[in-house]
Amino acid sequence: MATQDRRHPAHSRALPQRIHDFRKAYRKARDWRCPPLPAAVAAWRYALTGDSGRFVSHGGARLSRIYRGGED
Repeated sequence: MATQDRRHPAHSRALPQRIHDFRKAYRKARDWRCPPLPAAVAAWRYALTGDSGRFVSHGGARLSRIYRGGED
């Protein structure tokens, strides 16, 4: 049976990764001219699930989606 290293538990890296994912998705949505609140919601969904779902971007001209590429 493997023992866990108490100095670096697995969950200690999860929050920084979620924050990184949120910032990445929020920045991308805002670059696509999405309003701040919908960009934050899309980024939150992306950080938690890896898929932002559809959101209006490009000044209302497009529906966009941000997702993690899957391994085939």
